[in-house]
Amino acid sequence: MLALPAALQAQILPGGRPMRWVVPYPAGGAADAIGRNWATAYTAATGQPVVIDNRGGANGAIGMQAVKDGAPDGSVLGVLNVSLFTALPLMMAKPPYDGMRDFTPIARLVTSTVVCCVTPERAKKNGWTDFRSLLQWAKKPGNQLTKGSAGNGSPAHLLIATVARRSGANILHVPYRGGAPALTDLLGGQIDMVFDFMPALMPHIASGKLIALAVGSRERSPIMPEVPGLGEFADLGLGDLDLQSWNALTGPARMDPAVVQAIFEGVQQAATPELAARLKTAGLVLATTASVDATRALLAADAPRWKEMVQTSGAVID
Repeated sequence: MLALPAALQAQILPGGRPMRWVVPYPAGGAADAIGRNWATAYTAATGQPVVIDNRGGANGAIGMQAVKDGAPDGSVLGVLNVSLFTALPLMMAKPPYDGMRDFTPIARLVTSTVVCCVTPERAKKNGWTDFRSLLQWAKKPGNQLTKGSAGNGSPAHLLIATVARRSGANILHVPYRGGAPALTDLLGGQIDMVFDFMPALMPHIASGKLIALAVGSRERSPIMPEVPGLGEFADLGLGDLDLQSWNALTGPARMDPAVVQAIFEGVQQAATPELAARLKTAGLVLATTASVDATRALLAADAPRWKEMVQTSGAVID
């Protein structure tokens, strides 16, 4: 009873009206897991009801547009990946939004990275004992790696194109309509590898159906500390690559700073060890920012890195 008034004061919208958190992808994926886990924790910490609104399509642009067009009162927020601000507009001839101007980044929620996986059968056949031997095999005349991804212009596509250019490995990108069909073809032997986000791959790594050779971040991931990061392959030109993808709770532009700060404080209250444990099982690391300004600064600092990967890949989205 004594805790109730504090929770009610933390509510952003009066009268128990729920917030709408836009997830710019269909239900069931990693982005949806981030949104739903955080929404549950946010409501428990603040008393503010939250509903998840899945707005998939157009590589995430439909969901971004829904957040951009939302009322700036805190009623519409987005659970948005950094690549949607920094990379997606660069791949579109006529982007429907400006990632740095049309939004109010409030608080980082999680970080994640991709993991390179191959099947044991393909690894044994070609002598791929680790990530270095995989790339060295692909540099030999006549050899070519086929790499599946969740789609043209996806973070995994941008990273592998940069890896190929810097290392000199012959890697053919095979885009799919989502990560699930790429995984199916990897397990079926139709492609050589995937370099994708951890949640869908972790069960197959644990079962032995897949072998993890490297993660896409510079440092090793706390989720898979036994798997090397790209910083360990500096001699191949990969030492400064760091695909640390992250998601931020974000509103439209023109939000009242007091409302923004109240939402940020609610995120801090919700960032509990219990939430961290739930996210870890999905291959995600709970990681909030120290302030609203720090969230904006992080986005600005990451933009050049994503721009390089877009330019290297040559990815274009109609």
